[in-house]
Amino acid sequence: MEPNLQESQINWYAVKILFESIHFGNPLPDKIDEHYYDNNKKLFEESIILIKAKTIEQAYNIAEEQAKQSEHEYLNSYGQLVRWKFVDILHAFELNDDEFKTGTEIYSRFIHAKKEDTYKDIIIQYYPEALDKKDEPK
Repeated sequence: MEPNLQESQINWYAVKILFESIHFGNPLPDKIDEHYYDNNKKLFEESIILIKAKTIEQAYNIAEEQAKQSEHEYLNSYGQLVRWKFVDILHAFELNDDEFKTGTEIYSRFIHAKKEDTYKDIIIQYYPEALDKKDEPK
């Protein structure tokens, strides 16, 4: 019996992963400066990695394993223990190119919005870190 071509083909997938930064302990008072990240806030990292796999399910599994292996902890410059913890796989999709070069799309998503939403509304909601200080909502 001839193997199914679709099953034996290996594809590239872009997989979006979410990590959380968890801080333990109080900062050393003499180390606090304008760069100190307030403990009353949370910090998350969205990471997109490339995975080579036969199926999207396999890509999810490989990405989750890699994400768990990349969890780490360290002491920050304020004397606090910082632990980066894997939270979840947010999304994955198959890439159309086998050969990567400048301009190759490695990730995209559709954002559903209300008819009256402007591009600025979308930036404020999904990408506030991309705002110029003068553009931020009051």
